[in-house]
Amino acid sequence: MIGLGVIPLCNAVWATTDLSTLGSPYVTISPNSGPPGTQITLTVSHIPDISKTNYPYPDLYIYLPFSQPFGTTLTSHCGGQDCFPIYTHDDALNHDFADRVITFSLPSTNNSKPIFLNGFENSVCDVTENGKVMERFSTLCNTKDEPRGVYQIKLAWTLESDSEQVYTTKIIPFLVTPGPSPFESPTADNGNAILKEYQNGTISQAQFYTELKSRGWTDEQVRQALAVIGKLPHQMGVSGPDSKLSIYQTNSTNNTDTIQKNVTVSVIPQPEIKQYTNVTNIKEESNIPVQQNSTIQPTQDNSVPTQSNSIWNNIIIVLSIVAAAIMTGVIIFVKTYRSKGNSR
Repeated sequence: MIGLGVIPLCNAVWATTDLSTLGSPYVTISPNSGPPGTQITLTVSHIPDISKTNYPYPDLYIYLPFSQPFGTTLTSHCGGQDCFPIYTHDDALNHDFADRVITFSLPSTNNSKPIFLNGFENSVCDVTENGKVMERFSTLCNTKDEPRGVYQIKLAWTLESDSEQVYTTKIIPFLVTPGPSPFESPTADNGNAILKEYQNGTISQAQFYTELKSRGWTDEQVRQALAVIGKLPHQMGVSGPDSKLSIYQTNSTNNTDTIQKNVTVSVIPQPEIKQYTNVTNIKEESNIPVQQNSTIQPTQDNSVPTQSNSIWNNIIIVLSIVAAAIMTGVIIFVKTYRSKGNSR
């Protein structure tokens, strides 16, 4: 009877969690391709609740393959890839189901050099989760270019007691494209003091941008420096893409003033062109039809008005009639006077 009771107990102790039943979170990547030096942002959301799972407890790991081509340059694990947990059974017990935002940049000889802060070498290639550094890559970050090709980022459930027990739940591809030609990057001493001053709040953001640009830093290098000191928008809780440096872009725009010239335009008055008039009416006084659609030429401005001529003609005619009437009256008076004289 004792032996029969021990068998179920042993089965309960050695029971293994079925990783395939734990579910899968949502994963987004931005961007999904780019040259060496590209900053990659992974967002893991809708994380399943594993608080009620039995021992051995599972954890959710992320596998990053980008250091694999460089062999033993870094301390590699998880089959030659770099991996670390982003969600554990303890997180589930503490009801920590918040989104995980993971950021890092690909190795590139164009990356800025690592910066020594707070006792550590910090680089833009360091893997961060919600702003916390999970793994550092200062040795490789700006000494190698990530080889081109398709890389597979994986999310997998793994047992805490046996890391060999792995169940892949998500595969996110990323295409590394050819990068630009190498150029000389600013040295750490060529801006390290500015970074520390801005991180400590002793200089303004506008001064930070101006000082780095005056030392020859490019937009990408400024962005990478912000990532190192934790001043990118997402690291400061500000919404918006990290690739846009709004204040610097506003201050660095071309300040060329637009000069408006006062141009005096001489307007030469054009002679008024009178349109030809189509006469379609018929003179009723004379009952003489006027030819339709006949063209009447415009009168010259210096011609004498015909109305004035007709007035003078009428005056002359009236004066002539009055003179004739007077002469007739005089003649009649003379003849009458003579006739009366003869009769006497």
